[in-house]
Amino acid sequence: MAFRISAKQAARYPGLRARLGAERTPRTTRTHSAAPRSSSPSYVQWDAHGEVGGARHWVIDLPDMELINANDRGHWSRRQRLTASIREAASALARAERIPRLTRARVVYVVKPKARTRVFDPSNWSLSAKAAVDGLQDAGVFEDDNAAVVTGVDPRAGERQDGAHIRMSLVIIDQGRREEQ
Repeated sequence: MAFRISAKQAARYPGLRARLGAERTPRTTRTHSAAPRSSSPSYVQWDAHGEVGGARHWVIDLPDMELINANDRGHWSRRQRLTASIREAASALARAERIPRLTRARVVYVVKPKARTRVFDPSNWSLSAKAAVDGLQDAGVFEDDNAAVVTGVDPRAGERQDGAHIRMSLVIIDQGRREEQ
């Protein structure tokens, strides 16, 4: 397998081509009929049962609302407003679900793209997930959202869905014993 590196990369890192066994290969332009499309899906959907297993967990589906994308370079006040709305929604939903206070937990956020989305990166919505975890802390699910309490906030790709916006669900997985209130 040959790696393709540019002349600029080769100049920046002397000996890179030799170490990789790479050569500079020119890019070819493809037309629509040049390469058949693969029939495999463009991303792998998350297998909730396989990862959660028998652990005690709760699922919160955020409403159809605008989320914060890490690639979005919008105005800071718009991001602040979106952060506050996501945080408030997650807090209200956690209270409605009556999620108890957890001493250790892992949060998996499942990003559900629009029906016509071909490829996407679920980690781009990490800012939205952070706002939602802060909302869980506001609701009293966590005393604090530091690394000793929230062991991870992991992105996963969900199934495609119809709607105006990309949707997000939070799966809170209990990893410790329940703290008595």
